[in-house]
Amino acid sequence: MDKKSVSEIKSKCFNKNDCRIDRMRACYVNEEKEKISTFHDMFLQLEEQERAKYCELFKRSMSGKFGRNLFNVEFPVPEEMEGGHQEFLYRLQKSELKDDALVEQLFDRIIGSYSYPGKYLIILTHGVYDIPMKLKDQTILDDASEYVYSFILCTICPVELLREGLCYDVNAQTFMSRTDDWAVKNPETAFLFPAYNFRNMDIHSSLYFTRHPEERHEEIALDVLGTELSRTEKDQQHVFREIIETTLSGDCTFEKVRNISEEINEMIRENSNDKETDDHVELGKGDVRRLLASNGATEEQLTQFERIYDEAVGDDNSPLVAENIQDQKHLVVKSLTMKLDVKSENADLVETRVIDGREYLLIPIADDIEVNGIKIRQNLKPVKVEE
Repeated sequence: MDKKSVSEIKSKCFNKNDCRIDRMRACYVNEEKEKISTFHDMFLQLEEQERAKYCELFKRSMSGKFGRNLFNVEFPVPEEMEGGHQEFLYRLQKSELKDDALVEQLFDRIIGSYSYPGKYLIILTHGVYDIPMKLKDQTILDDASEYVYSFILCTICPVELLREGLCYDVNAQTFMSRTDDWAVKNPETAFLFPAYNFRNMDIHSSLYFTRHPEERHEEIALDVLGTELSRTEKDQQHVFREIIETTLSGDCTFEKVRNISEEINEMIRENSNDKETDDHVELGKGDVRRLLASNGATEEQLTQFERIYDEAVGDDNSPLVAENIQDQKHLVVKSLTMKLDVKSENADLVETRVIDGREYLLIPIADDIEVNGIKIRQNLKPVKVEE
């Protein structure tokens, strides 16, 4: 899935005024992994305020940035065979959550593997979206539909004790002590099945959400989806930096790194201006090699690159996402003793020069420069050198 497809599902399926969810199952779990309660609701029969709160939770289950919070998951072929994880989810989706045994089996799988120290609520929903027809001129006909997207969304939310204190009771018209109110918090983990790709249902893929990139609850991906997640944003940055530094080695100069960064930024800008796509820019092995070749890498270095790249990516050969490895707004130069933060569009103002056998970073002084909040002026007087 890409940003456009995620946005479409969030706006069309989880709109509080026209929500496409038709059935909801839930399971409340305590710290000992025991089911406190389960419930089964026809979603559209809930009170309007209650539906609105659930819709907000569902939207948050598909929010964030790809590579940081959102991850596309493709099922391995064996998982689509009888007894596989994808095959199980497909049966669950086809049942529209009417099969109690399948629902309980999913709850048990999650409870058995989910690593969380507190109480939490598993919300399992089913919905149907009539996909509006899109003409060749990109016109969308809301009253005409070619395909139907039937999906399940599984959302896991922490349940936490509200802070003790005084709260206002409307009925009693007074403030009362509150000590035992438990509240459902924002989703920690979620997955959507099947994925929504190219404006249609893709049963070979799923969308995975995590609120915290550093704690992705990969046990859910393994035990419920039957596959591993792709690299995090930080991991992608680490891999890319390792490839560039190791390949260029002693030739990894400021100018080369700056030029590589500018070239990636240009690729991102061109992609964002393309109205035909809303996808991110992916950099595979060949793309990274071309970046190095166009920025001064020698033939020997490019030969070494083949081995360096394979060692850096390991078993995960999924492409790097340009938006994840590149700061599009800033060029940051730092060491143990200093940090220089320059807007990307002004990166060419910074240059290097060798003076008396030592390399320096040079930045032209302008009238808008401040030091500790104090504006400084250009000093164009010649420096007197003592004899």
